[in-house]
Amino acid sequence: MKLVFVAAALASVLSVTACSAPDDSAIQRKPSKGKATGTPADDSADPTQDDVGTGTGTDTTPGTGTTPGTGTTPGTGTGTGTGTMPTVNSSKGTGGATGQNELKSTGGLSYIINVPAAAPAKPRGLLVLLHGSTASNYREMITMMANVASTYDLIRVSALAPNGQGWNEGNQTTAAALLHQLVQQDLLPKYDIDLSRVLFSGQSSGGGFLSSYFIPLHAKDYRGGAFLQCGAAPPVPAFAPDAATKQGFRMHFEITTGDTIWPTSYKNAVTAYTTAGMTLTKDDTKPGGHCAFDQQAVIQAHIATILP
Repeated sequence: MKLVFVAAALASVLSVTACSAPDDSAIQRKPSKGKATGTPADDSADPTQDDVGTGTGTDTTPGTGTTPGTGTTPGTGTGTGTGTMPTVNSSKGTGGATGQNELKSTGGLSYIINVPAAAPAKPRGLLVLLHGSTASNYREMITMMANVASTYDLIRVSALAPNGQGWNEGNQTTAAALLHQLVQQDLLPKYDIDLSRVLFSGQSSGGGFLSSYFIPLHAKDYRGGAFLQCGAAPPVPAFAPDAATKQGFRMHFEITTGDTIWPTSYKNAVTAYTTAGMTLTKDDTKPGGHCAFDQQAVIQAHIATILP
């Protein structure tokens, strides 16, 4: 009788001890009062583990839950659908210098390039800038276009004319070939450039060179467009654009009402490109002298009509 009593007492103690330890992973219960008989668990094999004793007992007090449960199973939707991200046709360049650098192209052109150091989330656009006579703004143009480049994630390049002075001077067919070579052989292979977002902007003689030689010869090779800023002239080489060029290379012409250098050739250029069927916009309504306007603001105001 003593042995049965001792065993029952030990079982009761173990039951109370086990119930008094909090368990945050389940609903907690108040300890039950009841009679139990059996053999207590043996902790001698591994004292760090909670062993389970054998025996039976009678619960006389119902337990009550005090800890609210939490749901862990995610809900499921009933809709179905498929979608794909648009594929960007890019140059997939293998990597070039970042930051701002002045370099020489494979064809011998000097140019200043500014490339954000941060890795791009997607291919970047390209903005090629051509200065006016006497290389005016060659060095300043990179800074002038900082905001629009940041907003539209553009690599900025300011290219120096072959003669170091003006883009509409000397052999302009050769100049067009060298500029085309700069883009195709020096920029596209080094940087991952979105080929639908290649932009050119020319100031004064730079604009005149773009519209008179570069666009007639190479617009077919690019998708994006050009800004002809306070300088424009009709095409000199024969220009008969195909449907893709008419749609994919767009142009904006800008000149002030007080410009005394380019007004006649500007009007002739707009007429020639309109007749050729090119997609273009123009603004010749703002007052001021030659190039007396914010060229970055012009790009910001019209870039949405240039890019697809």
